[in-house]
Amino acid sequence: MQKDKIANQHTKVLIENSSFESMLGDLSAKLANLPLESIDAAIESSLKSIVEFFEADRCHLGTFSDDQTKFVISYFYSRPGINIPPITGIGEDFLPFIYKSIKKDKLLAFTKITEFPNNARHDRAVIEKMGLKSLFLLPLKIDNAVHFGLSLSTVRKQQEWKKHTINQIKIVGNILANVMHRKIALKQLLEEKEWTEAIMEGMPQLTYVMNLEGRLIRWNKNYQDLTGYSAEELTNKYPSDFLSEEHNKKVTEELQKIIEDGKERSVEYDIITKDGKIVPDYYGSGKLVKVGDESFFVGQTIDISEMKQAQRKITIQLQEIRELKDQLEVENIYLRQELMNANSSSEIIGESDSLKHIFYRADQVAALDTTVLLEGETGTGKELFARYLHQKSKRKDKPFITVNCASLPATLIESELFGHEKGAFTDAVQKQIGRFELADGGTLFLDEIGEIPIELQSKLLRVLQEGEFERIGNPRTLKVNVRVIAATNKVLEEEVQKGRFREDLYYRLNVFPITITPLRKRVSDIPLLVEYFVRRFNQKIGKNITKIPKKVMEQLKTYHWPGNIRELENIIERAMILSHSSTLSMEPMPSTKNVTKKKLQSLEDHERDYINKVLAQTLWRINGPKGAALILDMHPETLRSRIKKLGMKHPKHS
Repeated sequence: MQKDKIANQHTKVLIENSSFESMLGDLSAKLANLPLESIDAAIESSLKSIVEFFEADRCHLGTFSDDQTKFVISYFYSRPGINIPPITGIGEDFLPFIYKSIKKDKLLAFTKITEFPNNARHDRAVIEKMGLKSLFLLPLKIDNAVHFGLSLSTVRKQQEWKKHTINQIKIVGNILANVMHRKIALKQLLEEKEWTEAIMEGMPQLTYVMNLEGRLIRWNKNYQDLTGYSAEELTNKYPSDFLSEEHNKKVTEELQKIIEDGKERSVEYDIITKDGKIVPDYYGSGKLVKVGDESFFVGQTIDISEMKQAQRKITIQLQEIRELKDQLEVENIYLRQELMNANSSSEIIGESDSLKHIFYRADQVAALDTTVLLEGETGTGKELFARYLHQKSKRKDKPFITVNCASLPATLIESELFGHEKGAFTDAVQKQIGRFELADGGTLFLDEIGEIPIELQSKLLRVLQEGEFERIGNPRTLKVNVRVIAATNKVLEEEVQKGRFREDLYYRLNVFPITITPLRKRVSDIPLLVEYFVRRFNQKIGKNITKIPKKVMEQLKTYHWPGNIRELENIIERAMILSHSSTLSMEPMPSTKNVTKKKLQSLEDHERDYINKVLAQTLWRINGPKGAALILDMHPETLRSRIKKLGMKHPKHS
């Protein structure tokens, strides 16, 4: 009888073991190598098999929250007909004893709920209220740390959790723990993949990965769109397929350096698309990344064409700024000079009929852009009338630039008028802005226009007609909008006849001539001018002249004034320096009779006569210790230039 009992128990154990192995095989097959999207359904189905095999009524499978403050139930199964709501999570505030037991890796196996210890009264009350009869709780570990937990409970009857049953549940629990862990790993991989792909696709750059052989492994859509290849075509491509031979060599050299030292490198290159189009100005950077035992190149390429264009634009703008800065510096110098000139003679004094007629003529043309030619003797105030025309014009808020053509050497007039580039000639150590550029939008006053060399007059004619010219040393044509007012003390018609002035330039300048009357024909204005100069020099030299004797005034009115207003100004200044009281005293003036009888010689004629005398004395020898250049204290080339300009010829060649 005893033998039969033992045999029956042995048979029962074998059957149970066989049944467990069958269930375990089904469970393993159901949960093995599942894709992420199938794991949840397989676990839920497995919980049903576990409940039925171990004759339980309910089963919970959960995991700890990221901060370990909660144990969250992920999966639940209950036999049909048992309407107890599932537990969604436990923690310090709900079922704290069970929560701490899982956290401390403590297995719980209660056949009766009354077996809960005294320190678990809260948990026992909740379990009893739910109507549970027995409870089994198994913490599940991965890498020696509790991550999950499995619970089985009964409602219809009490369940005794035998040792072999507990061992079987542990085996099943480990399988579930591994599946849960695999699900988390797969989810992380998927998230990382989605994140990586999202980053790659979201990047404005062309992003790609290639192996050490240079074959593309991955790329984003930007790379595909730019090159024009389909995904299938790119699979068999190398980045070198999109580069010219020259640029491929540059890229290959940088890739080799990356392999050697592991440092990130960058290089600029053009990309050749599928249809052969060259897309310029791309900037690529790459580095070596190791994944497991394999190494890959990870590269990014960005379009820098806009940056290149911006750099080129900035370069041009910086050049323009430098030019404007240079121009501003030169303008400031000229403006300071002009301000000094304006302050020294800021008014045109007089009430004579001839002066009123000049103003009438000036007012007729002032508001226009017409070229004006001011004719008159030296010292009559031609520059003052040029300023008057500028102030009455629509250009009054723009620069008024003056050039005294007589004060500049013939070799420098072109540079002064039109400017020059650095290195354009021997002494051109820096770039110079010409007066025409400085006067752009304003007025350019060319004083003593008759002194401009004949070879330069054609260039002046062009800028007057077309408004364009070139700087010396720069072939680029510059355009300006300048009103020209010219002045001369010569009779330009005679200069044209003598071949010293271009006829076409003369007619271009003589559009609206205004003749400035000499002071000897404005005798009625002399008292006003004298009073004006006395007031000005009182302030300038600290005198207090208040009386001008009638005799002095008559003497001034009867003088011939070959030097005109400038001569009057100088004589009044000298008289005030010599006066020691409040009355103006003056030295005797030269005799008017002598002046009127003797024909006054022009400065040019006087210069010609004197040079002739010196040349005759030196027998027309220019160079050397006994040459004319040494006596005249002039450079030999300058003297030759003056001889040519004055129309002088050696007696033998006359």
